[in-house]
Amino acid sequence: ARVMVNRIWLYHFGQAIAGNPNNFGATGKKPTHPELLDWLAAEFIRSSWSVKHMHRIIMQSAVYRQSGEHPQADLVLQRDPQRQLYASFPPRRLTAEEIRDAMLAVSGELNPAAGGIPVRPDMNPEAALQPRMIMGTFAPAYVPNARPADRNRRTIYALKLRGQRDPLLETFNQPGSEKSCELRDASTISPQALTLLNGEETNDRALAFAADVLKRTTTEEAAVTEIFRRAYGRPPDPEESQATLQHWHQMERVQAAIKYQPREYPITVARQAVEENTGEPFTFTERLFEFEDYIHDLQPNETDARTRALADVCLAVLNSNEFVFTD
Repeated sequence: ARVMVNRIWLYHFGQAIAGNPNNFGATGKKPTHPELLDWLAAEFIRSSWSVKHMHRIIMQSAVYRQSGEHPQADLVLQRDPQRQLYASFPPRRLTAEEIRDAMLAVSGELNPAAGGIPVRPDMNPEAALQPRMIMGTFAPAYVPNARPADRNRRTIYALKLRGQRDPLLETFNQPGSEKSCELRDASTISPQALTLLNGEETNDRALAFAADVLKRTTTEEAAVTEIFRRAYGRPPDPEESQATLQHWHQMERVQAAIKYQPREYPITVARQAVEENTGEPFTFTERLFEFEDYIHDLQPNETDARTRALADVCLAVLNSNEFVFTD
């Protein structure tokens, strides 16, 4: 029970009550709050080992609901540099799966259905079509599900293929499936910013976000307010609203001068291999049947300059710290 609640606590706070969660016991680190660990373990047993009950207790606790800003931050840092006393809740970057799910949620595309077989979300084409080997022969190319309702489900249901990582999720520290991971890294590197700003996945979500907001609002001010409420859970202040409207109008003039072409999806992919017995190289063509019936997401060439300009606003929102971090 102690091992389990220690790990649950780790996932919520980014650090365990007893360090080294994979080496819990006499040889591991001593718990910083042993009485709390014992109480949580007893409550876990009393609730018939309900993980949901433990999530509920932790997330409704005062320590979890604390602000990320402490009125005496310098004093807290001086006395508790390792943040073991939980005087405040440090901002936490969303995990890779949470970032993708959050983008789908605010854009109105998320399919919340639970259970079922693994789904194949969209993936960067260069990574998706890389050759993979299985038992000495070529594995089928990765092709996303044809229907948006299937590929836009929560990331927990995404198909995981050994040796083929989703670049978006990998960039944000999703661990590989080859071995267990006791604690994810939370690095901050330049490819993360470049991926969120220039990535096909992020730009598609921003365009869908903008189109859905315009469909549900009647004025520009209402559209800006809706964007802030979905992404940040709050309305914009007057300065933010004014700056957002100004950026929207500027980008509309820019977008009006750009002509977009339809995105093309490959039906076949050429493979090169070597004949096992003779060593002779040969090529063959793999047919990507899923793309023959593929229903693509909303594309820039299907929208007007006003929608694309608002998509630029939404893209900036999806790249903001307030969206990517929680406190």
